[in-house]
Amino acid sequence: MSDELFEVAFSGQIKDGADLEQVKAKVGTMFKADATKLEHLFSGKRMVIKKNIDQATANKYHKALDNAGAVCEIKSLNEAARTKPAEPEVKVATAAPVTVATSAGLNVDAPAAPQTDPLGINAGDISDLSAGIAPLGSDMQDEIKEVDEPELDISGMGMSPVGSDLGQIKKDDDPPPPNTDGMTLVD
Repeated sequence: MSDELFEVAFSGQIKDGADLEQVKAKVGTMFKADATKLEHLFSGKRMVIKKNIDQATANKYHKALDNAGAVCEIKSLNEAARTKPAEPEVKVATAAPVTVATSAGLNVDAPAAPQTDPLGINAGDISDLSAGIAPLGSDMQDEIKEVDEPELDISGMGMSPVGSDLGQIKKDDDPPPPNTDGMTLVD
């Protein structure tokens, strides 16, 4: 069995001689789509309907859409992965013109020289770098330097036994209720 995967895309195109409203109705019932989803499908933009499917399933989608009067596209995802995307065009940034008063004593007429060595490494020196690959399981950390322990005087400190009070502020007991013996209720 082939491992090739496909995607089915639709860009709102219909067959010649087909009625747009009938095609929308058929596609709507096929995908159980409401009016807003149908407008989105028929907007003219390429919409992927189903992806990561085998060729037989892609052909079923193509046949169903073809019967409805819609024109769909089947594209191999493996082919897209094999082809390298085009290199993006590199745009050179230009500095905005700087306005400096001539009384500052700066020469603004001469353009700044372009920086040709941005990292401070010449191409010829790259082979001189001391980088390598360590064997499996080797220690990647640099040597740890031993630090002398500081001399602390803790002779004035002591340890309390387990469960003892460590100096927390004790919560005062609730005050007693007020004495209401001298009060009476009258109907």
